[in-house]
Amino acid sequence: MEALRPHDPEWVGPYRLDGRLGEGGMGQVFLGTTPGGRKVAVKLIRRELAAAPQFRERFAREAEAARRVGGFHTAQVIDADPQAESPWLVTAFIPGPTLHEVVHTGGPLAPDTVLRLGAGMAEGLAAVHDCGLIHRDLKPGNVILADDGPRIIDFGIARLVDASSLTATGTVMGTYAYMSPEQIRADRAGPASDVFSLGSVLAFAATGRSPFDAQVLLDVVQRILNEPPALDGVDGELLSLLTACLDKDPASRPSVTELPARFVGLPLRGRGGKPLPSAEAETETGPGAETGPGAGAKAEPGEREEQTVLLAGPGRPAPTPPTIPYPAGPTPGHLPRVPPAPAPAPAGGTGRSVSRRTLVIGGSAVAAAAVTAAVPLLLRGEKDRSGGPGPGASPGATSDHQSLKGPLGVQALAFGKDGTTLAAVGANGEIWRWDVRTGRGVSTRVSVPRYIQDALFTPDLTSLIRGEGNNARLWDVESGRVLRTFQGPPAGAEEDMNDLVLSLALSPDGATLVGGFERGLYLWDMASGRRLGIDKGEYLGPLAFSPDGKLLVTAYPLRLRKLPSRAAVATIGESANTGAALFSPDGQILAFGQRSRNVRLWNTATRQDIVTLEGRHGRITALAFHPGGRTLASADAEGAVRVWDTVAGKSLTAFTCPNSVERLAFSPDGKRLAAGMSSGTSATAKDTVRLFVLP
Repeated sequence: MEALRPHDPEWVGPYRLDGRLGEGGMGQVFLGTTPGGRKVAVKLIRRELAAAPQFRERFAREAEAARRVGGFHTAQVIDADPQAESPWLVTAFIPGPTLHEVVHTGGPLAPDTVLRLGAGMAEGLAAVHDCGLIHRDLKPGNVILADDGPRIIDFGIARLVDASSLTATGTVMGTYAYMSPEQIRADRAGPASDVFSLGSVLAFAATGRSPFDAQVLLDVVQRILNEPPALDGVDGELLSLLTACLDKDPASRPSVTELPARFVGLPLRGRGGKPLPSAEAETETGPGAETGPGAGAKAEPGEREEQTVLLAGPGRPAPTPPTIPYPAGPTPGHLPRVPPAPAPAPAGGTGRSVSRRTLVIGGSAVAAAAVTAAVPLLLRGEKDRSGGPGPGASPGATSDHQSLKGPLGVQALAFGKDGTTLAAVGANGEIWRWDVRTGRGVSTRVSVPRYIQDALFTPDLTSLIRGEGNNARLWDVESGRVLRTFQGPPAGAEEDMNDLVLSLALSPDGATLVGGFERGLYLWDMASGRRLGIDKGEYLGPLAFSPDGKLLVTAYPLRLRKLPSRAAVATIGESANTGAALFSPDGQILAFGQRSRNVRLWNTATRQDIVTLEGRHGRITALAFHPGGRTLASADAEGAVRVWDTVAGKSLTAFTCPNSVERLAFSPDGKRLAAGMSSGTSATAKDTVRLFVLP
């Protein structure tokens, strides 16, 4: 779960919002609490959608129909308000990884497991269709593998079978790789459309990728419309069933009511219990009508926090995979895996790449008080959760690392000047410092911020600067006391989300602190806390000083400003939505992450592009230059860490972390790279900092 962002509401109807589960095309998904203390998932619909003609009427009709969906494999809607300024929908919350996460973490599932999974999912779809609904957005991220079986979640764009099409001219809802041909063509999509999507999802479970996967969206669309599915490695009854589900002609696909029995090899039976031929079965009501505990909606791939399984390590057993029970089928068992074929790699390393599309985000916050305690540093040599390097890893990449136990989620990360001390701070108010030589660490607790905002350490690691509401505060790392408060925009009777500190930067000489707000740039004197100046404008992106302190980069788009006048001397094109930016040690290169998920290098003297480092996987969340200046490390929201040669423009090595990497830091000697994650390997684990040793 990610902490609430500055613009997020604290309440939706009677439900208190505790954190973010994700964000999608229809709206945002939050973890909430009922007045009675029960956890729920709250989906807040985007206002612009609510303004569309007849949207509220259709939303009310669908929400009421969705309430009737029961069964062991579906999401249970428990509340909704179609007339709210931003309409909302509430479901019961259930924990568990998505199918997307399980396959990404452990590889494709074994054929018998996919068949069992298909039976459960088909049973859930039958319950959905029995209520007059079709799901329309079935995909691996909308299937939760709960303790009691698979749950189909997120009815965000489900619609009544007899309602008019949700799609406007030239617009299609859902995730393209798992859409049916009729959805792509914007034709009327009935129950058979969900059957096609079911086949695509199960093909992903069996192979690790969509059966119509391609690098370009247009190619994905063409494959769905005109080409057979890619089902390499699938055979037997599973191949036969997937091929039938993925027929281009909706009328030729099997009925969802017959699929549960077919997936587990049982004879089809009618209400009276007598066996039925396949064609006759289409008129019968299939399994899945029984009621059971509801399931909560979570966010789509690319929109929700990634949940991970515990890693195996020395002295610790390998994790037990989740199970997929089936009420009337074979005895449930563990999820056996199809061992992935290893990619060629030189001695001492392995390689494996699994296509994934998620955008991982995360964060956490818990109550804390000021206290200091000495704790042993937890160092354990582990293999990466996937057993190999991350996506895009170059040959020779290694997954060996050391995990440091620290805060629940990392907001700031830095090495001391001598390289023997590493410091980190988390959203739970814990400041950690480790002595890498002795394996000992100390933690100091300070107040817990209301929101997750930017934070940074002073170079000597004696102080922490943290955005807190519309102000920034300077904390003493040793004692946990507030040393100074830097005043931002004045706070009104109600907190204005536009006046919160969004980014911070400290000048190289340590004399000036800069804070970026949505409506202005504030400068403060570090010694006195006095405000030095205010620039009006939008400053939603990162801030960074050049090493000589003569230039400041601000966003959006990225602008190069000359100091002390702060006059803009250059604007960098195509630099909107930049998540990270920094100068090289010599100040000649400005590196920043692009919307395209690449890293772009820009020459500050000639003001021209140097090279684009093509990662193209997750949103770039952190960058760090090697002290030597030639090597650059980047990290993304999916946990991939890459080390680049900026001269050759190629990847040198890559690592994979189990969650979004929020901060990177090189040791002064350049031999270690530290990565700070949004969360650890489980909900309670604090192994959020990883140390990678570089050649």
